Amino acid sequence: MAPIELQVGDLRVRAFRGSDAAELARARDDAEISRWAHSSPVPFTLRDAAEFIEAATAALADGTAYGGAVTAAATGELLGSVVLHSVDARAGTAEIGYWSAPWARGGRLTERACRALLSWGFHALGLVRVDWRAAVGNHASRLTGLRLGFTVAGVVPAHRRPRDGARVDEWFGWLLPGQLTAPGQDVPDWVRRTAYTFGHPSPTLPAGPVTLRPPAERDLPGLAGALADPESIRWYGGPYRTPPDVGAALAAEAQLARYIREEVPALWARGEEAVFTVAERDGACVGSIDVRVRPADPAVGEIGCVIAPHARGRGHATAALRGIAAWSFTALGLRRLEWRAEVDNPGSRRVAEKAGFTIEGLARAGLGRDGGRRDCWVGALLPDTLLPDTPA
Repeated sequence: MAPIELQVGDLRVRAFRGSDAAELARARDDAEISRWAHSSPVPFTLRDAAEFIEAATAALADGTAYGGAVTAAATGELLGSVVLHSVDARAGTAEIGYWSAPWARGGRLTERACRALLSWGFHALGLVRVDWRAAVGNHASRLTGLRLGFTVAGVVPAHRRPRDGARVDEWFGWLLPGQLTAPGQDVPDWVRRTAYTFGHPSPTLPAGPVTLRPPAERDLPGLAGALADPESIRWYGGPYRTPPDVGAALAAEAQLARYIREEVPALWARGEEAVFTVAERDGACVGSIDVRVRPADPAVGEIGCVIAPHARGRGHATAALRGIAAWSFTALGLRRLEWRAEVDNPGSRRVAEKAGFTIEGLARAGLGRDGGRRDCWVGALLPDTLLPDTPA
């Protein structure tokens, strides 16, 4: 089949040409593309562009790829690329890849070009499934996939990056012919906001007498003090559950350091959970607070909080709850925040009620702890019930 050319309003999808090399090198020599494109050389030179075009031309010739450059129909300016590659004609499958030039982002141009190419692939090639992949943390690519109708099914761990051999996790998903969305259709507000927020670095949030900021290694002593407190262990468990001896303490400290260094950034990259250190005005860490986005219902989040014993009774927990709630409603677009605490923990309930949560009832065996189940209160906060003096 000859290389295709598609007109999509003011856009054109066509095969790459040798004359695209200079613009291609300028577009691909971009920090965001280098960050997420596993095989993209850094820096991306004019020679790399020529080799890229040669490989793309060969794939078009042997029928394993279709598409190529996305250009402005009126001027021919290169705006990005959309390609159906790894085409298996017998199986009726392919994989889609796309990127946008730095000067063409923000207008959903890639989405429009992808939709046209996918529609062509389903009809002209008879494809029965198109796969999609993106490095975990590439929320812009994920959002485009969701807008097109792809089902993001999970994570493939430890994919080897061709550029340097590093191991990276990848989201994967698929699209069937009847699932391609219509032009103009969008995802829910909270999906867009979550993608935008988790696609940027974790922020620092003012919250009255405390500040909520990304955890750092310097917070280890403060977090250890909060988590090693007998009351914290009683209600939350954690690494300090073992009897206090030197070996157990060292193991707990190593686990906590690994959590800060590896797990917290990974949770943020996946868009699953935002973890903040609760810091006093002098910068000292006095606890931790987090909001977890519910996988089955991304409009709902659940809050957890722990404060060191020496900092309790000063309103820090209430202020932190209000601060993270305001941020969750505005930045993440959540429509409901939930709080849970065991029925024997009235202190946590008082903090939640002061922060504006409504206690909705009791969930029998609603919390899993130490291999068993415990009854818990369930409370919720909605955007329109957020206290008016809460900082946004």
